[in-house]
Amino acid sequence: MSVDTTPEQREQPEAPAEQPRAPREPLARRLGLSFAQVEWRLTLLVALLMALAWCTFFLGPSLLQILAGIVPVMAGLYLGRRVKGDWLAHGLVLGVAGFAFGLIAVLIYGSLGQAGVLPMPELQLQPDTPPARATLQDLLFFYTTFSLFALIPFPAFGTVMAGRAEQRNRQLREEVAERGGRLERPGVVRTLDDLQGLSLPQLGSYVANLYRKQGFEFKDYRFVDKDKHLDLEFDYEGERYLLRLTVADKVRPGTIESLVQDMKRRGIPKGVAITSTEYTPDALKAAASKRQLVAIDGQTLFEMAEG
Repeated sequence: MSVDTTPEQREQPEAPAEQPRAPREPLARRLGLSFAQVEWRLTLLVALLMALAWCTFFLGPSLLQILAGIVPVMAGLYLGRRVKGDWLAHGLVLGVAGFAFGLIAVLIYGSLGQAGVLPMPELQLQPDTPPARATLQDLLFFYTTFSLFALIPFPAFGTVMAGRAEQRNRQLREEVAERGGRLERPGVVRTLDDLQGLSLPQLGSYVANLYRKQGFEFKDYRFVDKDKHLDLEFDYEGERYLLRLTVADKVRPGTIESLVQDMKRRGIPKGVAITSTEYTPDALKAAASKRQLVAIDGQTLFEMAEG
């Protein structure tokens, strides 16, 4: 069973005139607006914890010093997943504040170490010399040399990367929620019983793949009528098609009539009602009376895939 896909001749609309671009705000103002959106309490708290963890590894044995390299990136990833935007500003504040907190912690520790309250760590300041007990000046030099290039750029990098990834995931979740759910992989369909056993999200993927193979261009999908139906939109030879899928045991005329109404409301010229089961005689009669619509039952759909 096929659908007439011959497109009607339409007048091509004139291209809209290109609108002049608005002047870009000065860099200083954009930076000021960006830093004004920083969530200071969260950012400074993460910076403090990052600095304490960094100093713990930094002042510890050599094995812990190796692990210190992951602390700035992990802090940036954590912060980036929890702020909504302006990730670079958050990352820079995280890095600079973390460096300052760490410097204060090293200064306090070194002062207590020189006073004999805490043990001073052994540091290898020169590659050809053995580790020696550090002084306060050694600690500050060692901290500044290694921390300046680790605690500032790496948290910013982690924050930006995590923020962008979280934004993409958030947009994907919003799109799925707006569509009413997501399509699911159908698995292997070898028999008609396999086809009829598919859930509605699985049937959606099955039909989408089948129509792509026939040259249709998939555009969008949406679950409707409290997940009783699934609408797929395709383009084929310049015309838009609306496919309404259902897995009801017996498809009644209401499905056909609601599809026709939605096609008129959305200005879609061609429609296909698809079920993995079968239609009632009244539903088939209703579909046959509509020139712009065709009904495909489970047996026909299975034969289309096999052919």
